[in-house]
Amino acid sequence: MSATQYWTSPVVCGTEMGLGPDTHLSCEQVERVAGWESASLELTPAALSAMEASYQTRLTLTANGTPIYGVTTGFGPFVAFSSGEGVGGYQHGAGLIAHLGAGWGESAPEEVVRATMLIRAQNIAQGYSGIHPDLLRAYLRLLEIGITPCVPAIGSVGASGDLIPLSFIARALSGSSGSPDARVVYQNREMPAAEALALAGLMPMALEGRDALSLTNGTSFLTAYATIAVARAERLLAWGEKLTGWLYRLLGARTAALDPRLHEVRGHIGQYESAENIRQEVERFGTSEDTTRQLQEVYSLRCAPQILGACRDSLTFARQLVETEINGCSDNPVFIAEGEAVLHGGNFQGQQVAFAADALNAALTQAGVLAERQVDLLVTPSESNGNAPLLLSWEPGPASGFAGAQITATALVAEMRSNTQAHATMSIPTNGRNQDVVSMGTLAARKCYEQTERLAGILAILSLTAGQFRFLSQRGKAVGRDTPPPSGLPPFEGLTQDRPLHNDIRTTASAILTPLHSKE
Repeated sequence: MSATQYWTSPVVCGTEMGLGPDTHLSCEQVERVAGWESASLELTPAALSAMEASYQTRLTLTANGTPIYGVTTGFGPFVAFSSGEGVGGYQHGAGLIAHLGAGWGESAPEEVVRATMLIRAQNIAQGYSGIHPDLLRAYLRLLEIGITPCVPAIGSVGASGDLIPLSFIARALSGSSGSPDARVVYQNREMPAAEALALAGLMPMALEGRDALSLTNGTSFLTAYATIAVARAERLLAWGEKLTGWLYRLLGARTAALDPRLHEVRGHIGQYESAENIRQEVERFGTSEDTTRQLQEVYSLRCAPQILGACRDSLTFARQLVETEINGCSDNPVFIAEGEAVLHGGNFQGQQVAFAADALNAALTQAGVLAERQVDLLVTPSESNGNAPLLLSWEPGPASGFAGAQITATALVAEMRSNTQAHATMSIPTNGRNQDVVSMGTLAARKCYEQTERLAGILAILSLTAGQFRFLSQRGKAVGRDTPPPSGLPPFEGLTQDRPLHNDIRTTASAILTPLHSKE
């Protein structure tokens, strides 16, 4: 296919982002583009040079008769067979995308699909996939103008990359020869891919075997879930620290447990950082310690820096692996221009991100456990030294206060625990035993992503509970400090009689989970 057949029309956007081997994308940068921030996505000169070199290497090797997986051979276990006449031509590419058009379940969230596309582009822009730069420009064009393929959430085992999910994106690019079952979301409605391309003034793309393989053979879908989970986790842990600091202020809790010297002697970086973050929130309005309280607080206050700090350390581990994956090449085979080599291997194996997602999943769950225990601390008179009425009811008996809210927090913790497993060790051989050891990284990453939403719900309930405690203390119904909440929370109207809290929880959870740039 000639370069003139690719889409190259310019698009005016708010933010310029370069992709290539000389750029490094963070989880937050990917999340911003995935969340519909306007961005102009350009291949850097280094990307163009590297991609052109690997493309020419592929052409040279093909012309020399070098065996190349997916070009001269069939796919997966059919590597032992020839690709047939045309050597990896358009029929070969169409067949790959067609047979992978399986999958199950609801469509993945649009932000995950958009993150997938950006990560796949950054992987290919490293310049080892042997495809023409203009094909990648066409792929990015879909992302820029907001054509988002409908991708089933279930279907990848995270081993030969995310073949099935990624094939749905490639099918949208190709228009799937007008087939109505290739569907996308465009201009706020779902429609056939071919219709969306026509509305956008774009022609469907025919993909050669290698082109189709490069767009489907990588870890970008599972990495997208993990990427957004990492970005969310950073905010969620910060909120956990802020809310803990607010509890210290409300209760006048002993602050010796936050002394930097205490955490220096242990040496864990995350613990030190969490203690400092909590202490800053505690001292935001000056000192608040009540020296009449018992010498040591319960663990849900006193050990919060150790618990949330350990979560921070797991987050650091997960971020390092996920951002390495975002900015690396998860393709097979890879083409090395220097020496004109093609290397067949397994860079599409998602084990690293699977381990990262499992570790972060466990950390998020324990942060949820801590927050739920802090809710219990406020609503249970025996735990709060009788400083507040049972379940923070304005009038115990006639009113039930936060009974439903606490039950919801308990249910969310149970949900989180039931989804905390070692997904990265759940290998099941598949693909005619060609994929005899798989990472299940897509399952691990999807579960981790879902956990962020559950944790946001628990933290929302904690913030509302603290707000009700403050409301009661302002009116002499509880013994506590009248001290404002952390900034950034939506207003909460305290309860004097029972009312449904569902909308309050949902609104507060959204504020906790949503990036600041999306609120501006």
